[in-house]
Amino acid sequence: MEPETRLLRYFLAVASELNFTRAAKQLHITQPTLSAQIRQLESQLGVTLLQRDTRSVSLTEAGRALADEGAAAITTLERAWDAARLAGRAEEGSLRLAYPLSAAHDTAPQLVHALHASHPRITVSTEILPTPKVLIAVRDGRADAGVAREPAPLDGVHLQPIRRDPLGVLVADGHPLAGRDPLDLMTVTAHPVVVHPRTANPAHYDFIVGLFTDRGLHPDLVERDIAFDFRHEFIVDGAAVALVGRSSAQRLPPGIKWQPLAETIAVTTMLALATVDRAAPARHFQQVAEAHAVANNWVAGAGSTQRAAIDPGSSRG
Repeated sequence: MEPETRLLRYFLAVASELNFTRAAKQLHITQPTLSAQIRQLESQLGVTLLQRDTRSVSLTEAGRALADEGAAAITTLERAWDAARLAGRAEEGSLRLAYPLSAAHDTAPQLVHALHASHPRITVSTEILPTPKVLIAVRDGRADAGVAREPAPLDGVHLQPIRRDPLGVLVADGHPLAGRDPLDLMTVTAHPVVVHPRTANPAHYDFIVGLFTDRGLHPDLVERDIAFDFRHEFIVDGAAVALVGRSSAQRLPPGIKWQPLAETIAVTTMLALATVDRAAPARHFQQVAEAHAVANNWVAGAGSTQRAAIDPGSSRG
């Protein structure tokens, strides 16, 4: 059996003072008790640590070696104890959050603010990534959590609905569809429709295209050159329209408006988490996100009754 940490602390006090009386006073124990504890440590180690006589105390070679290494060992142990206590109480920690530009307007900032409000000592670092790479970062441990819009399932990643966003149409003020509220997909099909490159988020691209093809509609699709266009160049010019969730229509440039669809259709934003070994900050982020989603009517309830959470190996319905 290895000696107790307490005995090491007693020895380090004596090694520092080279005086049992002063060391005992520092430790708030009696000198005889301290002497007995040092003898116990020497017995357990099987070495002599201190040379004692009536006038002085000195370190042996073994004592010097233990004194040199012991202080660092105590410091390391103290850090370990403190880290365990703090993590257990979730008083501090760090969360690495990944999300795409589509979540940067509203969803991700709201969730980060909610986490700060309930767990102020959890620090958050964020990274903007395309949706497929958000899930890969979570799977590979480079991100503790992710937020993604209509992601495709990925082994090792748990996907949980966090926001059901009503779908609508972005149109320029002077566009023929402007003011025609609400709009149906057949009417929208008569005009070019802007879509992001499929490589930016294949599942979301297929979701948008599928809304038309599932109804036997085949619009003229205009694929923009960049994954996310904050200026909505094609729409401002009146050359096309786009289908986007209501939250993505915030802070639009002048000359563009969002109009709802007559048919109730929602785009789903998911919380992405590792399926196993989630650290405390990630678990707390999940709890905060669930509560925030319900409180703000983003979903019907934790996990959403409208769409179940997706685990590895499941298929999209």
